[in-house]
Amino acid sequence: MATNHRKAFQPLLFGAGDRTGLAPASSAATLARIVQHPRGDASPALLGTFQSHYHWLQAHMVRNEIRQRWFEFFQDFDIVLMPVTPTAAPAHHNKLIDWFGRPFEVDGVRRPYWDQVKWSAIANISGGPATTIPVRKGRSGLPIGLQAMGPSGGDLTTIEFAALLGREVDGFVPPPAFV
Repeated sequence: MATNHRKAFQPLLFGAGDRTGLAPASSAATLARIVQHPRGDASPALLGTFQSHYHWLQAHMVRNEIRQRWFEFFQDFDIVLMPVTPTAAPAHHNKLIDWFGRPFEVDGVRRPYWDQVKWSAIANISGGPATTIPVRKGRSGLPIGLQAMGPSGGDLTTIEFAALLGREVDGFVPPPAFV
C-alpha cells in the first residue's frame, strides 16, 4: 500500500506548486540537481509542476481510493502508530533554495532527502490527522518521533493518544536554546 501512497502523493504535492513562484535561484538549484542526478527526486518535482490536469486527476482518483481503504480500516481501529521519518530529525542546514541536496543515511545507505516524507505521505494522502510524538533522542541528540494517524475528523483522538504516550516516554524536551 505504501507504494500507491507515494505514487499518488508526489504528483499531488508537486502539482500543487505554482510555476509563477519558481524563483531563479531555486530553479537553478533544482536544474543543477537534475543534471547531477538525472534519476533523483528533483526531476519528478520539476515535472510535477508541469503535469497535465489529466495526470493530476489520475493521482487524485488514487488518493480517493486510498482514503476509502483507510476509512474502512478505521471502522475497526482508532489509530495507526508508525514512524514520522526513517531517521532522527535532520539537523537544520539553512539552505533555502536547495531542496534536493540533503542526503541522509539509513543503515549506512545514502538516501535522498525526500525519502524523509514517505511516512508522513501515508497520513497526508489518507486525509486523516497524524500527531507526532517525540519519544526519545537519537545518537545525534536530535529527536526521534512516532506519529499516531487517525481517521478523517479524528484529530482529538490522535492528540489525546499523543498526550498519553508522551507521559510514558521522554516526550518533548525543548532544545537548550529555547529553555
